[in-house]
Amino acid sequence: MKAEQATASVAYHGEGPFWDEGEQRLRFVDMLAGDVVTLLPTGTVTRRHIGDVAAVLRRREEGGYVVAVERGFALLDEDWRQVGSVPVFDSPTVRMNEGGCDPQGRFYCGSMGYDTAEGAGALYRLDPDLSVHVVLPEVTIPNGLVWSPDGATVFHADTGPALISAYDFDADRGTLENRRTFAELDPETGAPDGVAIDEEGGLWVALWGGGAVQRYAPDGSLSERIEVGATNVTACAFAGEGSRTLYITTSQQGVDVEQEPGAGALFVAEVGVGGAAVRPFQG
Repeated sequence: MKAEQATASVAYHGEGPFWDEGEQRLRFVDMLAGDVVTLLPTGTVTRRHIGDVAAVLRRREEGGYVVAVERGFALLDEDWRQVGSVPVFDSPTVRMNEGGCDPQGRFYCGSMGYDTAEGAGALYRLDPDLSVHVVLPEVTIPNGLVWSPDGATVFHADTGPALISAYDFDADRGTLENRRTFAELDPETGAPDGVAIDEEGGLWVALWGGGAVQRYAPDGSLSERIEVGATNVTACAFAGEGSRTLYITTSQQGVDVEQEPGAGALFVAEVGVGGAAVRPFQG
């Protein structure tokens, strides 16, 4: 299968796509520009500047959005005005990177060193009462984070060691337990970046440096591959009617854009299976 290019090159480092059900449109971030990018139903792309870094965003149940910014979290209203902030750390050498919401509506985001130093980051959990907790310490490049359709298992990608781990999820405490390796990739052919999960429990993995998205069946076996017209594929999300369309973000980082005009574009593929539900933040 080959993905189709849906936009021009609209982001330097596109990441974190999600389907905004309330507005019926796809949103993602141009992370290092600090912008939220929106694909309108007309095909027009708009941008809104949030801060130095905009790592990942989700809907808030009460309206507006939660955004992981460079060193913490920001709460925005429906008009994108900041109505609250939650600082997490103050180191200038570390930034937020990628995350998502659990079935109970808690928001998670992982941090990483700007120099990608091993173990410099952590995975944080933002509870609805706006308290912050460390869920996983000493991660390198924490990326895709999704829950199985039944909510019992969490999948987490660390791009640094090219590893996707599975954990048992304690829904009451919001903790990840009993780590095991779900899939280990060869970084020479692409390291795992953002992930999405379908209603059958299949894990769709964006390959940084690999020019593709690969689907892994619930048993960890490779079951599908989508070729993408950009080397650095960053993330993917199910969107649209029935959540059966996979949108794929890409990056210009580290590539020659004259040789690779698709870098930074949004790509799309019809994959024949629906995505699992994406939960809003309850705070």
